[in-house]
Amino acid sequence: MAFLRRLLFYIIGIGLGVLIVTAFFGERDFDYAYGPESRVKKLFRTKAIDSTTLVHEALDLSKDSLYYQAVVSGDVLFSQSDTRKEPCGEYVLAAELKQVDYEILIENCADTVRVLQVKVVKD
Repeated sequence: MAFLRRLLFYIIGIGLGVLIVTAFFGERDFDYAYGPESRVKKLFRTKAIDSTTLVHEALDLSKDSLYYQAVVSGDVLFSQSDTRKEPCGEYVLAAELKQVDYEILIENCADTVRVLQVKVVKD
C-alpha cells in the first residue's frame, strides 16, 4: 500500500508541476530551423516581400502560389546560388506547381526579399 500511495503523490506532483510551468511560460512555438536550407527558407518566410517584383502570373502571396510553394516545400539549390554577393545574396529555389518545375532566383537583402527571375525547367 505504501508504494501505491507514493506513486499517487508522484503523479499529483508531476501534474501540478506541468500546470505551473505551463501557466508561467505558456505555449511556445517550436520551429526546427537548424539546417542551412531550413534557415534560408525561414528567412524568406519572415522577411517582407518586395511585391513589385511579383510579375510572373504564378507569383502572388496566396497559399497556392508559386512563391509560397517554393518557400514552404521547395528546395534551395546552393550549388547555383550566390549567397555571398554584395550587398544582397542571391538564392535559387526549385519548386513544382501544377506539375511544372520552376526555378526562382531570389535576392535576400537586409530588410526585404525580391524575386528576380522565374524560369520553367525543362527536362
